[in-house]
Amino acid sequence: SNTAFPAACCGGTGTITITTTFTEGDNNIFGPFTRTVVCSLALGARAPVVFSVTPSNGNCAVPQDVLITGACFIINGVPNVTSVFAIDRATGARINASQFFIVNANLIDAFFNFGSANNGHSFLIFVSGPNGTSRNRLVADPACTFGNEQGVIVTFTCNATPPVVCPPGTPGCPPLPQDVPVVNGCRLDRQANGSFTLEVFGANIKAGATATVGGVTPKKIKFIEFESGSTTTFRTIRLVKKVCGGLPGDIKVTNPGTNGPVTSAAFFCNERCPAN
Repeated sequence: SNTAFPAACCGGTGTITITTTFTEGDNNIFGPFTRTVVCSLALGARAPVVFSVTPSNGNCAVPQDVLITGACFIINGVPNVTSVFAIDRATGARINASQFFIVNANLIDAFFNFGSANNGHSFLIFVSGPNGTSRNRLVADPACTFGNEQGVIVTFTCNATPPVVCPPGTPGCPPLPQDVPVVNGCRLDRQANGSFTLEVFGANIKAGATATVGGVTPKKIKFIEFESGSTTTFRTIRLVKKVCGGLPGDIKVTNPGTNGPVTSAAFFCNERCPAN
């Protein structure tokens, strides 16, 4: 956009053709005619032109190998590139390519060491040479639009920092979402022998989970019903004996989580054991 010169025009000598048409009039008794004048003009040499960078994002904790497409990287067999660099859009910091190779007039292979400290940062990509630096404008004006000659802002973005996963059992590690049990219901039952059991309903209850009722630990836990489609997590468990001492009260279930034990939110069970 905003240039009369196609990307293939990298400089040298141009030809200008000027055509003038004269109409018939009082000062022209010969009738209408056309006059054409041809002359040459030294255009100079063009700065490198950058169209795109591939890939446009990556893991900056490791060196990035990118391909930069464009034009005028070589002019008349002579390299027109002396440096390849990136500018941080937020801070203005410059990072030079550690290596680059001019593959041909339209392609550069460049290596950047952005470093993990730049995770989440976006960089403008530039190519510079003896005839100037490629265009990558961030501000438009009537003469020039954003970005390059095609109106595209060329950037490389470092991937955001991934969430930290603590090693299993590390104190202070947050629970993983798949480790958290849920309790959402209860029902008191009386067995034929007169003892009481408490059915606890919920989700994502793992084998080996423990439970309390009003702070009281039951004598035994039976894992009764798997969640739909699962063979590792339960939706129903049965608490056997000693439950009456904690009713009515909060039920809490604790899973053996990946990062250590994970306890559910408290669910208040309003059941109570009859006196006789």
